[in-house]
Amino acid sequence: MHTIQSVTPDPRLKPFVRCFAQREIAVQTSPFAETALASLEHIVSFSLSGQTTTHHWSGRSAIAPRINILGTQTRSPGSFSFTGSVSAFGIFLKPFASWQLFRIPPAQFADQDFEAHSVFGPWITELWLKLAECDTFCDRVRLATETLLPFAEHASPQTTTMAAAQNLLEADSGMRIEQLARDSWMTVRTFERKFAGEMGLSAKLFARLRRFQMALDRKRALGTRWLDVAHDLGYFDQMHMIKEFRAFGGEAPSRLLQSCGDYQPWSIGAPMSLNSVTNHVKTT
Repeated sequence: MHTIQSVTPDPRLKPFVRCFAQREIAVQTSPFAETALASLEHIVSFSLSGQTTTHHWSGRSAIAPRINILGTQTRSPGSFSFTGSVSAFGIFLKPFASWQLFRIPPAQFADQDFEAHSVFGPWITELWLKLAECDTFCDRVRLATETLLPFAEHASPQTTTMAAAQNLLEADSGMRIEQLARDSWMTVRTFERKFAGEMGLSAKLFARLRRFQMALDRKRALGTRWLDVAHDLGYFDQMHMIKEFRAFGGEAPSRLLQSCGDYQPWSIGAPMSLNSVTNHVKTT
């Protein structure tokens, strides 16, 4: 059995948190596995039971720490396998939240993963202990919300570069780097340098990752034909989209959609309300 629950956050946390999610997997025989994707979000994962192993494309494997933070990934980091009775709770932070909430530049997390206590300190371990005592997903969401709200109340504003990246995230269609630089009162060269310095990846790569995630969301939420997805999101053609999917997920679109499992919870593509989350569970 494999279930995933996800929910969008309290309005006061929406500028910083994309969603909360919980996975539960009962592994009967061989380990359950799923592909990891390139992603703009920073994921803080709390392992409550069972064991998760990360398998990197290099061939190296490592058991994930009980509290793990995965930064923005500009390529698929590999795959995950799960053994035992797995229960895990995740907080999907928006790309700039590490700076706004915790004063840590996003660039420090790019293509990295860390044991979270070494980054955030004792409060994250205390949260993990309390999450383990909760009986339901809703209780865990409530606890995580109460923990993050004080950080949100004292949040730092976005930098000029982050504000430009926010516009890129919210735009219905692609924005040219020249326009973003002009709106930020910078030359293109200065804008690109500052963007990479703050975010840990280039503005063009950021835009490509956003489009990749939008393509997955559109197919998953609307069932749109891949050819139409490619056209609507400005890929040159379907082969261009396939090449991008292989770069960011290691698979062609249709196969990747089947293998990525719950790596991107439903609330990223189709937000739900907290009131409906207990009745909206995916089972495979």
